[in-house]
Amino acid sequence: MTTIAIVLVILSAAMHAGRNYLTKKASDKQAFVWWYEIVGLLLFTPLFVVYFPVQPLAAVDVWVFIVVSGLLHFVYWVFLTKALESGDLSLVYPIMRSSPALILLISVIVLNEEVSFQGAAGILLVVLGSYCINMRAFGLDALVRPLLSISTDPAMRFAFLTLFSVTAYSIVDKVAVGTIHPVVFAYLYPWFSMLMFSGYLGVHKNWRQIKDEWRTNHTAILVCGVLSIFGYFLILVAFTIDRVSYVVGLRQLSIVFAVLLGGYALKEKYRTIRLSFACIIFIGTFLIATG
Repeated sequence: MTTIAIVLVILSAAMHAGRNYLTKKASDKQAFVWWYEIVGLLLFTPLFVVYFPVQPLAAVDVWVFIVVSGLLHFVYWVFLTKALESGDLSLVYPIMRSSPALILLISVIVLNEEVSFQGAAGILLVVLGSYCINMRAFGLDALVRPLLSISTDPAMRFAFLTLFSVTAYSIVDKVAVGTIHPVVFAYLYPWFSMLMFSGYLGVHKNWRQIKDEWRTNHTAILVCGVLSIFGYFLILVAFTIDRVSYVVGLRQLSIVFAVLLGGYALKEKYRTIRLSFACIIFIGTFLIATG
């Protein structure tokens, strides 16, 4: 990879981890996400206006992709906030970012695609890291705990549900951008997500709670709105400079950044163990992306 591409991807990975770090610190995580997604959409509007004329929107399949992706991202927001509410950032984030392994597995099982030795090794490393990251000590005795925690720990359940939703929308979005201009698509589907998320918040919260989150964390909300747009823009630029596979693989470095933020900034426990297995997950996802 070129030096410029590496710098852009590392910055984007740090921004993604930072956004989740700020979400973890928020008082009301669902209201926080709702606010920063609105900020991001407003910032994205000028770019959408520029690219809107190049995309005809009369075709039914275009709107099917937009609505389905919007639904899946809404589900992702719910599970993401639930995972961050109930678990440590350094625990749930690496699991949620393990989608390349699950996508490859689905491609092999459902689409009968062949997997290279490198891809298979990557899957095994991601599975190993995702399983062991909930260990509290190194040793054979501690290996049983993650298996038990999946059925008893809400944070683990929501982390894996977030992983499944990321996998689902990644597959849909990958197919969608073959039909719809990426900028137009990336602007329209969040509005459907916001419509459903607003309805969800209307049932589970009152407007005062949502306003309180803005009053308490408006600076962090504005920062996350900028990070969500600018971080994605850096990836788009990196795609034009270097191989997509290497860009996608290196972006998983956000897993390591998130564990470092959780362990050192949030003072979460078991940071040595979690950092070790987060590095294993990163290596596995990088092998999958570049294989």
